[in-house]
Amino acid sequence: MDWERIYFQILNPLLQITVLTVIIYWLFLSLEKISAAVKLRGLAIALSLIVFAALASHLAGLHALNWLLQNAISFSAIILAIVFQPELRRLFTRMGGFLGGPVTGDNVLIIEQLVSAAEYLAARRIGALVVIERNDRLDDYIAAQPMDAQITTKLLCTIFWKDSPLHDGALIISGGRIAGAGIILPLTENFEYKDLSGTRHRAGIGISEDTDALAILVSEETGIISVADRGKLIRDLNGDDVRILLGRIFGRSVREKPA
Repeated sequence: MDWERIYFQILNPLLQITVLTVIIYWLFLSLEKISAAVKLRGLAIALSLIVFAALASHLAGLHALNWLLQNAISFSAIILAIVFQPELRRLFTRMGGFLGGPVTGDNVLIIEQLVSAAEYLAARRIGALVVIERNDRLDDYIAAQPMDAQITTKLLCTIFWKDSPLHDGALIISGGRIAGAGIILPLTENFEYKDLSGTRHRAGIGISEDTDALAILVSEETGIISVADRGKLIRDLNGDDVRILLGRIFGRSVREKPA
């Protein structure tokens, strides 16, 4: 039996296919779970390893693997587009914000109405998701369920009341007014938040990832108030925490509510 022929015609190709399959599967599985900064660092390390792997595969006679590694640079643009697809999507989405920001009303008054509503809903464990537009326009989301109403605590609580037909979706504030309600938002794909129950919090994080909007959330299960901003979830806030946070973000210094 010609073992050399068996190796080069059967075992060698199978070995190369197996190695490539494992590498590609592991690469995409890993990149799905990590941030853009870690991806960049990982890709820099990967480029160094490619050079070493190309030399090793050449010495080992793994010609297909060696050819692939040597030509990897030719596919770098496609690889980068796939790896950084979420970041590129967010970049193009945010480009719309350069055309002009929204006009806001009295920020202090709006903040007080939002905080009062959040405290009321949290005390009764009524779920809520309020999205506040900043520079990135949310017109595409608003168009699904448009509204035009003044922001008041009573109206906010009414919209999120359990028997309201709009309570399951998000409420969007644009230009200092309620611009939409009952809105369905994209859910986050961040592996860090895979254990979040329900869709409300994942939707709040998702819209804060895709745009620069800020989301205020009230948990129906626990009554805990949270804020999602820039893809991060800040949990277990009280009314004063939300008041101060909103005041800082929207350019006003808002003091704690007197006891």
